[in-house]
Amino acid sequence: MDVPNKEIPKHEMAYFKALATSKREFGDFRRVLFTGLYSQLVVMEVPVGGEIGDEVHTVDQVLIFTSGNGLATVAGKDQPVGPGDIVVVPAGTQHQFVTKGDKPLELITVYSPAEHLPTTVHKTKEEGDKEEEEGIDEAPAWAGKSKKENEAAGLVKESGKYD
Repeated sequence: MDVPNKEIPKHEMAYFKALATSKREFGDFRRVLFTGLYSQLVVMEVPVGGEIGDEVHTVDQVLIFTSGNGLATVAGKDQPVGPGDIVVVPAGTQHQFVTKGDKPLELITVYSPAEHLPTTVHKTKEEGDKEEEEGIDEAPAWAGKSKKENEAAGLVKESGKYD
């Protein structure tokens, strides 16, 4: 998938070749790759000496670290993290991730449900903070509906058959 979806996703595969391999050089602080009805796939590169920011989301977040080293602080507990590590942050939980060492901290993160606009690309943390404060970087309404609402709208069918 070369371009992130802007609308409700089609019922087809979204494929990202070798995304979880080490040192992908994502290049951007934050880039949304895919937004589904119930989740969102994002890649991040936190620069040397940088941090994600002390924050709390109203959604669950799973972080998969692919390159570099860092320090995860979740609910006041510190944990060193590096390639191959996974951290789960439940909704409503304070968290912070800081790059440690001489390489950027690269990670893949999954929000459930979506946290960002499907087309979000933030070159820097400051750009991301500004867009969030201004209400520009918000998940689309269609990514926050319940299973029941999506089933009633015909967006999700257990049969897997769509017109």
